[in-house]
Amino acid sequence: MTAIVCDICKKAVPAARREINYFTILDKDICEPCHDELKNETKQQMRTHQIYTFKDYYDVLARNLKQMTGR
Repeated sequence: MTAIVCDICKKAVPAARREINYFTILDKDICEPCHDELKNETKQQMRTHQIYTFKDYYDVLARNLKQMTGR
C-alpha cells in the first residue's frame, strides 16, 4: 500500500484511492478538501475573464496550485 500525503495541507490521505479521495493535478497529489478549494478558487478567478479559453484556465489553475503548495 502506498502512503499519499497531500502536497497542499501536508496531511496523509487514509485509504488513498485516486480520483476518489485524492487527485493528481500537474504531478501533485491533493486530498479531496484541498482539491475542492483549488477548483473553487480557480472558478472564482475565471469568472472575471470575458473570453474563456482552456489555456487561460490551465494557466490560472497552475498558478493557484503553485501558490497553494508553496505555503
